[in-house]
Amino acid sequence: MKGRHQFKRRFSLQPSSFLHREDSTAHHRTNIRNDTESSSSSSGEGGGHDSRHKIVVMGSPRVGKSSIIQRFLFNNFSTKYKPTIEEMFHEDFSMNGVHLKLDILDSSGTNEFPAMRALSISSADAFILVYAIDDAASFEEVRIIRDQIFETKASSSSAIPIVVVGNKTDLPDDQRQVSCCSIVVGNKTDLPDDQ
Repeated sequence: MKGRHQFKRRFSLQPSSFLHREDSTAHHRTNIRNDTESSSSSSGEGGGHDSRHKIVVMGSPRVGKSSIIQRFLFNNFSTKYKPTIEEMFHEDFSMNGVHLKLDILDSSGTNEFPAMRALSISSADAFILVYAIDDAASFEEVRIIRDQIFETKASSSSAIPIVVVGNKTDLPDDQRQVSCCSIVVGNKTDLPDDQ
């Protein structure tokens, strides 16, 4: 059952390498990195039990997007910073009899190529937007990206799954620039006047 992952937590998407470190070498070989090919089909394959989804991880540079992906897929962490242009990871998961195929795009933190960002947004099924708690500007960038997602996906008839992640929570409190209170207040200012 190479490439299939068994889960200890019922609704977790943690790969087996996270749960069983002894299988980590086999897990690394099943991943394909720097692959530019991605499927635009999210309807699933194989009799309704397989499902392919593209998840795009977005945010400012140096907020930890790659670190989150590396921790999730390989259960490792590096303190070295290496800017990402764009990197695609492919991973298979089995959960409750459903075979999930995830294409996880680690996007560039810069918007030097707006057409590339727009293409990533239009082809994605779900988004993880990352900001660093020690960088208020990165939180503002998450708002800009969120608005661009809504604008690009406006014609979509279904809800757009977006998860916002505040990263670097292990830093000392005196380095924090974004707090829970500022997030709540900030989101209330985005509400229409009648709410």
